[in-house]
Amino acid sequence: MTIPTNPVLREPKGDHNRRLSLGLDLDTFAAEAGVAPEALREYEMTSPDHPFDLEIARRVGEALERLEADPPASQIVRN
Repeated sequence: MTIPTNPVLREPKGDHNRRLSLGLDLDTFAAEAGVAPEALREYEMTSPDHPFDLEIARRVGEALERLEADPPASQIVRN
């Protein structure tokens, strides 16, 4: 079991790249994370020096951890 990363420490651009590595489009990943596609888009496009929604960050982080532990067939890069 992994320990969830503190949402304050998340890096939206890094999470965006992790999603792309899984081979998931925005809408599919948003559904996996339980967030609206527009909320995910806004989160992923957040600049490093700007605040972001911590609840979205938490859900994205949990979804990434879950999907990377058991990758979908669409994953481009195998860890």
